[in-house]
Amino acid sequence: MATQAKNFELRGFNHVALVCEDMQATVDFYEGVLGFPLVKTLDLGGHGQHFFFQVTEHDGVAFFWFDNVNAAQPGVASADWSAGETNPGRAQGLASKAAPGAMHHLSFGVPAEKLDEYREVLESHGIEVTEAIKHYDENGEAIRSIYFRDPDGTILEFSAWSETMATRDVSTFRPAAASEADARRKDGIPITL
Repeated sequence: MATQAKNFELRGFNHVALVCEDMQATVDFYEGVLGFPLVKTLDLGGHGQHFFFQVTEHDGVAFFWFDNVNAAQPGVASADWSAGETNPGRAQGLASKAAPGAMHHLSFGVPAEKLDEYREVLESHGIEVTEAIKHYDENGEAIRSIYFRDPDGTILEFSAWSETMATRDVSTFRPAAASEADARRKDGIPITL
């Protein structure tokens, strides 16, 4: 896989590391429900575990379990599923805020034709899942997504590029340059369209 980074030869991400409260519930969810194999567990000097699930051939998701973990702070350290501050009519979890430096949600790319089927599979496991949400850009529908939570309340997304995005001519794509930052702002807010 060729890197898209200009300064380093990257091979995607190795893993994203999160924190869980109950290691067994996390294994049951990520391995049992989502089907990510548990591939490695490391002991943290008797005070916890660091364990890794494989998502694709080159990347994964990992968790820390500590025997004395800090309390969860949805809306600060993570998104709050039911807050909906930015648009109460939108999907739970998607419209809520989190503090800078926090992870809002984790998205996994899935085939567009499987999104509705995957929603049904999650629901069959008793998991609350949003309806499919369509996200638009200046050319129309860009991404279609569903949102759900893991046992610790971490918001997860299954997302699929729409057909218009998948067939878009990317040969004309040019990454934004830092020198253009001021021109991409309107009233001090970055514009990404």
